[in-house]
Amino acid sequence: MKDRPEIPEEMIFEVKHDTKKIDFTKPYKFIYFDFWFNLLTLPAYLIAGIISLVSGLFLGLRLKGRKNMRILRERGCIVVSNHCHYFDTVFTSYRIFPRRLYITVVQRNFEVPVVRTILRIFRALPIPAGPVGFKMVTAPIGQALEKGHHVMFLPEGELVFLSQTIHRFRPGAFYQSYIHQAPVIPFVYIIKRRSFRGKEMGPAWVKMTQVIGEPVDPPKPIDGVLFPRKELDDMAETVASWMEQTIAEYHKVEGA
Repeated sequence: MKDRPEIPEEMIFEVKHDTKKIDFTKPYKFIYFDFWFNLLTLPAYLIAGIISLVSGLFLGLRLKGRKNMRILRERGCIVVSNHCHYFDTVFTSYRIFPRRLYITVVQRNFEVPVVRTILRIFRALPIPAGPVGFKMVTAPIGQALEKGHHVMFLPEGELVFLSQTIHRFRPGAFYQSYIHQAPVIPFVYIIKRRSFRGKEMGPAWVKMTQVIGEPVDPPKPIDGVLFPRKELDDMAETVASWMEQTIAEYHKVEGA
């Protein structure tokens, strides 16, 4: 892949206190498909939907590429997005509704006592740290896709608030796409600061556009090859380049 920048360490929010470690050596339920769980979490999900609607109106959220959502109604897909706002994953989830979107997050976010409950309610699942983490989540991700649900990855790995730079991708989303032969649907969030009397307003005053790209299919399985690394790197590069080009084109038009 193209040599993109890593996210600066000082921009990564790390919780150092008030954590409860997860013991993945014991049986762990990554995704709840149970009817009782969906019924129990429905009120919170509906309330969050109202908050999402109000937030979308405040941010002037616009959608482009609606036609590329058709495949989301036909089969389970891997969804990827840049991560530049606190609400970007929320907006993706409600854009796909009533289809379910399960969102992968780093393990440490699930180790904060209150936050982990909120994340669980909104169908997030942790990606265990270390080399075995990928294997542990493969089966539950496969189950979700088989049921026609979707799984979201944030391949940059971290939130960089209001950033319009595409940072280096982690490959997990594309490897899961290959294993399950599920297409990748790219989303990109484009953010522009609002201006008042010629002056740029604060970070809360932004406009947001949600762009959905065309599906990107994984390479077909190759006999004797566990993972076709070059083809998967090319797949990730296609998505990252599309995000960069889309952001650049939008800002060029807006600045004209």
